[in-house]
Amino acid sequence: MAYEKLLNEIYAAVSLKYLWKEYEPYFVKSESPDWINPNMDFGLEVSQALLPDDGQEESFIEKYLGCRKEELPPLAFDKYGERLNFYNGRFWAILPDNTVQQDYLSKAKYRFDRKLEKLNANYIHKHYNGLYLFLHPTDENDIDAGALFEYMRYTQEKKKMRFDRVFLNCVKTIYVCNYENNTIEPIVLPPNAENFLNTEAEYLRNCCDWKDGTALEMKRGDESF
Repeated sequence: MAYEKLLNEIYAAVSLKYLWKEYEPYFVKSESPDWINPNMDFGLEVSQALLPDDGQEESFIEKYLGCRKEELPPLAFDKYGERLNFYNGRFWAILPDNTVQQDYLSKAKYRFDRKLEKLNANYIHKHYNGLYLFLHPTDENDIDAGALFEYMRYTQEKKKMRFDRVFLNCVKTIYVCNYENNTIEPIVLPPNAENFLNTEAEYLRNCCDWKDGTALEMKRGDESF
């Protein structure tokens, strides 16, 4: 499933705020990386496991996210059909094409490689550098998190700059790859957590323009799932 870039970034930060046991407030919006946490001296880049050919769908989402069904161009229904996903009556995402084999491992490897190149080029480095990667599986059993963990460890072994933490979002589970301790641990989302995080991310996405320097804060009281 492909989502709009900013919504992804906010969802990633919100999910870590509520679920990651190492988290300390607070995330601040940035660019390269997408978030900086001054108190943790931590930078977080957010991305999706997409290949270059998936870019057309991503561009469509960037343009029409949040539009009502009747506001989408008729050709979109011919092209994407039931893959168009709506949330609260508004366009939210494009579901995977189940007629096409989804090679999540290849997509994740490709995107990790690109982000590792970026980390070693035009990037604001912090003491700890993190990557949050949405894998968007149709079936979480398809994801071999251990194999991906080893691939990322080996790939960045000889790089000057490395990702200290990589978060693999598999919808119901977020795998935390810790390359300081060489461990991988799952965060299993509690009941109702996915709906809460989606709702919170959508609300925050629309509450301001998210210029660089904007802090992620809870804006509607103490809520939980």
